[in-house]
Amino acid sequence: MKVIRENSTFRIIWDSFILILIFVTVGLLPFQIAFNQDLLLDYQKLNYFFDSFFFIDIFLNFFTSYRYHGEEITDLKKTKNHYFKKFFFIDFVANIPLDILFVFFPQITIGKIPLFLVLRLLRLLRITRLLLIFNRWESYSHINPGYVRITKLFITVIILTHWIACIWFFLAFIDNFPADSWVVALEIENASVIRQYIYSLYWAVTTMTTIGYGDITPHRDIEYVATTMIMIVGASTYAFIIGNIASLFSNLDSAKIAHKNKTEALTQFLAYHNVPKSLIFQLRNYYDYIWERHRGLPENNFFEDLPLHFHLDILQHITGDLLEKVALFQYCSPRLRNVLLIALKFQTYPPNSYIVKEGDLGQAIYFISLGKVEILSEQESNFEFILETGEYFGHLSLIFNEKLTASVKTLTYCEIFILNRKQFNYIKNEYPEFKDVLKKAASEHTKKMSELILEGLIL
Repeated sequence: MKVIRENSTFRIIWDSFILILIFVTVGLLPFQIAFNQDLLLDYQKLNYFFDSFFFIDIFLNFFTSYRYHGEEITDLKKTKNHYFKKFFFIDFVANIPLDILFVFFPQITIGKIPLFLVLRLLRLLRITRLLLIFNRWESYSHINPGYVRITKLFITVIILTHWIACIWFFLAFIDNFPADSWVVALEIENASVIRQYIYSLYWAVTTMTTIGYGDITPHRDIEYVATTMIMIVGASTYAFIIGNIASLFSNLDSAKIAHKNKTEALTQFLAYHNVPKSLIFQLRNYYDYIWERHRGLPENNFFEDLPLHFHLDILQHITGDLLEKVALFQYCSPRLRNVLLIALKFQTYPPNSYIVKEGDLGQAIYFISLGKVEILSEQESNFEFILETGEYFGHLSLIFNEKLTASVKTLTYCEIFILNRKQFNYIKNEYPEFKDVLKKAASEHTKKMSELILEGLIL
């Protein structure tokens, strides 16, 4: 059997299925023991059917990859050894069908509880599997770990509250509802199971979150002891969980918070220096656009500390459409294309911004990744020209070392990849094939660029 990658689609779907079965186990088993043992007996075959999936899960875990010091281990010998040493014993104990002894010793009980029901409590150890699955999901790149942690905390609260409710009712049930028990005091010993559970759950919630309201109170020594212990555990757990949830919510989207703080700080700085409100508004819109498009990441140098192959893989993904549409890149060898990608710098321009101005010496080639620009010329006042996504300009001025005879102004937000003069000259000198690429690309100028040249404009 081949190794199962821990982040594979199959593993995620299987873990989700096992998660549902774990919820069924940790939810229904305590409820059935405390409130309705007949229900557990009625669904005994169904419980065994669920158990079979956990044995399949144990088998699959031997073949599932794991992470060690950030590296995914896929060697089958190591995955088997890792699972056997770390998790197999708990999983095996949690799933071994010891309750089958009920078939041979049906009369053995512990208190009022049949032995097989007590043995089934070992199934609650499956909750360790739940924590392992959540920890695995936290490491997935496509899942926000903050959401996973918050979900894990909420589930912890729900399960703990449910268990406490079951324990509270069970204390009265195990002694056949003595006259001085809280159940008899509230006259619910013969009420429906649902009503009994609601009262127990209400007590559990109020005791965990406050000191209770006095409407459901302990009456016997064992109930006082249980109440004291539950209040200590509940108060500690509640404070811990609330503190963690508050922290997680505040850091859930730290990038967005940093973006807002940066925008507010900029606004206050500009307002203090009496910068016109219209300009402040434009700058805020610019930063909002950067956030919506790129989630506020720095546009340049963000990936430069990565290994080269990661850097190139990311750039090829980001510039995929550009590489397909621009003829200059299509004529490049893979090696030259990679060199050009590394050399490109990214810049976002807001609407009505001049990228280059007429009369300046060309300093770069500009590749339009997104947006529209218009070409403006003082010599040709009636001249209207639009360049769009996938087109480029600035190469003529750069190649011939001539001043620009037209300006380029953005019509929309534009995302531009820029190859500056220094990098252009370096690549041209170090990679002779680049000259041939420029010639081939020039021979396939678009109709728009041909019109530009015929007008005598240099860009």
